Amino acid sequence: MYLRVSVTDRCNLRCTYCLPEDARFSDSRAAPEEIDALMGAVCAAVPVSKIRLTGGEPTLSPDLERHVRAAAWLVPTVGLTSNGVLLEQRLADLRDAGLNRLNISLDAADPAGFQRATRRDRFAAVLGSIRQARKLGFDPLKINAVAMSGIDPTALARLAVAEGVHLRFIELMDIGEAHNGWESRHVGAATIQERLRSDGLRIHEAPECDEPTSRVWHIEGVDPHRTTLGFITTVSAPFCSTCDRIRLDSRGRLHTCLFDEAGVDLLSWLRAGDEHGLVELIRRTVAGKAPPPRFRREGAMAAIGG
Repeated sequence: MYLRVSVTDRCNLRCTYCLPEDARFSDSRAAPEEIDALMGAVCAAVPVSKIRLTGGEPTLSPDLERHVRAAAWLVPTVGLTSNGVLLEQRLADLRDAGLNRLNISLDAADPAGFQRATRRDRFAAVLGSIRQARKLGFDPLKINAVAMSGIDPTALARLAVAEGVHLRFIELMDIGEAHNGWESRHVGAATIQERLRSDGLRIHEAPECDEPTSRVWHIEGVDPHRTTLGFITTVSAPFCSTCDRIRLDSRGRLHTCLFDEAGVDLLSWLRAGDEHGLVELIRRTVAGKAPPPRFRREGAMAAIGG
C-alpha cells in the first residue's frame, strides 16, 4: 500500500481551489514523535511499500528531515509533495535523510498566472526548487498542476519539456474552497488533451506506463524518460479499483480515501499505549477501504494532504 502522511495542515500559499485568504488551521496536532510512531504502526499493520509526506505545506514543519528519516527506516520509497516555496534550501538535507521521490505543485508557467492561482508572488522560488531538485538528481521529478479554467496547459507542458520534468494534470475536485464555482472551474482531462493538440503538441496515450492513479501520455519528439504528461481523472474517470492509497493526517487520523471526511482516530490509541489494539484498528480500517458514496468533501484539501 501507499501511505500519505500530512505532517501539518498549515500552508504558506492561498491557492484559490484550496484555502481562503483568512484560512484557519487546527489548534491541535500530533507531536512529531507521534506522527513517526503512527507511521510505524501503520507499516506494522498493513504492507506499505511507499510513504509520501505532505501538508498543508510540509516544509513549514521544522521536523521534516526527522520524518523523512523515520519513513526511510520503514519503506524503500519515501516521497514528498511540496509547493516549492521554501524547498530549495532544504533539498540537500532531505535527500541525505532518505528522500528519493519528489513532486512539486505548480499551477502556472509564469509569475502572473502563479499569483492569480496562489495569491502569492513566489513563482521564482518554486522554479528555483525545481532546478535544484534536478541538480540533486531527483528522477523522476514530477510537477503537479490542478486542471481548471484559467490555466494554460500548453504553457505548462512546454515548461515541463524545457525543465525536463514530468507533468501531472489533476482534475479539480469538489473539495472545500473549490465548492465555489466548481462546475464552471472544473476542466476534464479530455478537454485538456484537446487543448494541447489544438496548440500543436502531438501527444498519444502510453497505457503501458500508467500509474495506479494517473493515465500517462507521451509527447512526440520528447524523450519519455525526461518528460511525460499524466492525467489524474478523479472526476471524469474515477480509479477507485486501482487506488492503493491511505492517508494519515496531522491530527493522527487515518483516512482510507481522500473523500473520507472523518477518518479514524489513531492518536488516542497510541497515547493510551495499546499497541495491539492500535494495530488491529488499522487493519480493520484498511480492510474496509471502499469507493466513496460521493466525490465531494467539505473540509479543506490542506487538512488531509491531497
